[in-house]
Formats: sequence, structure tokens, C-alpha cells
Amino acid sequence: VSGLSPKTVTGTVLQYTVDGLSPYVAYTVECTSSNGEDSCDSNMDTIRMPSAVPSGPPLNLRAEPSSKSAILRWDPPAEKDQNGVITGYLIKYQLSNDSSNQMRRTVGAVNRSSLDNLMTGVTYSFTVAAINSNGTGPDAAMVIFSTIPDIENLR
Repeated sequence: VSGLSPKTVTGTVLQYTVDGLSPYVAYTVECTSSNGEDSCDSNMDTIRMPSAVPSGPPLNLRAEPSSKSAILRWDPPAEKDQNGVITGYLIKYQLSNDSSNQMRRTVGAVNRSSLDNLMTGVTYSFTVAAINSNGTGPDAAMVIFSTIPDIENLR
């Protein structure tokens, strides 16, 4: 198996289990057999391990607030943590002091979303989790942002 140390098995072996493989990683497997004389057969094949729920969160969350909206941006989870094809993201946001009223939104395989109709001059928090065909991964660390106060209405 590529990336792992070669294993030598002696005797009549019809099946062998390789442990420590990662989800959704392609491995090249070479199986060589010998009859103890000069003849030797070799077969090589590439296999991809089944996918799994993302094991890591999206990275580099950031918000670009205005008075009544915010553009949220993030990077996908590290490749080794995606464990499959990312098909979407779950965004959770709330007023930063009111966790009982959390809003949820699912978006496709994009790296940004806009939150509209926010209250002016208020602090919000948000997090994002990656989704693949196996489920939803862990949330990223919560990011806090404040919408810009409406100066016109303060006068």
C-alpha cells in the first residue's frame, strides 16, 4: 500500500487486512505472489477508501458586516479532514447574547454567504460546519461581529 511500509506474509494467505487507512484516500495496493521458485506474479490496483463524516471544521471564518447585513466567508476544512466531497455548509448564527434563538441555514459547496435583514448596531456570532454525503462535521470556532450602527437614526 502506497504511503505505508511493505508487509511480507508467508504461507498460504488468501486475505489480508491493512489497518490505519484514512477515509476517502486513494491507496495503491500491490500484491506479489511467488511459488518459491523463479516464477512471480504481481497485481497492482488503486482503491479509494469509503468516505466518512468530515472530521475537521471549516477554516478562517470571517465576517464583513455593514449596517443591516454581513458577508460571511470561510475556507473548506483541511483536505485530510474532508473525508469525502464537501457538498454544502451549515451556518448557525445568533445574537451573541441569545443562544436560545439560533438561526440555521444550509448553503451549497460555496465559501461565502450573506446574512440580510440584521439589526443595526448589534453583536452577532456565527459558526460553520462542512457537510458531505455521510453527514455534518464539527462546528468551527464561533466568530463574533457587530453590524455598523445607523448614524442617521442616532441623531
